[in-house]
Amino acid sequence: MSLAAIDPSVENSKFKRTLPTDERKNFMTASVLLVEDDHDFATSLVIALGLIDIDVVRAESAERALELFAPEAQRFRLVFCDIKLPGLDGISCLEKLRALKPDLVGVVMTGFRDEALFERARNAGAVDILLKPFKMSSFMALAKKYIES
Repeated sequence: MSLAAIDPSVENSKFKRTLPTDERKNFMTASVLLVEDDHDFATSLVIALGLIDIDVVRAESAERALELFAPEAQRFRLVFCDIKLPGLDGISCLEKLRALKPDLVGVVMTGFRDEALFERARNAGAVDILLKPFKMSSFMALAKKYIES
């Protein structure tokens, strides 16, 4: 699978291509929503999930995540959400996403070690908290665990 199939926002023209129908269909059945405002970091996470055949839709803000999620909530099984985002924060985003789909599995990501923040995330429905920086192998294992459960 090409980088363009995994991350359609790739700007480098050498990666752009039209997806064959079967790849486009597979991409459109994504089961993970990734909410991360750091473009480079998000791209690496999208690529990692693609390596283990997990399809993903990326949003750069909570507001965009809600726009993408609302019309097709049933296709998503898991959300990885950064806590610190521009505008609406990741914990509030998780609360709103889970209001639309209560069985959505939520994992928050943060570089801040703050017990009050962790408690707020758990109360919002987060089943796990990934502390940045984390190993990509840990991220991939966690995604696989929740997708397959």
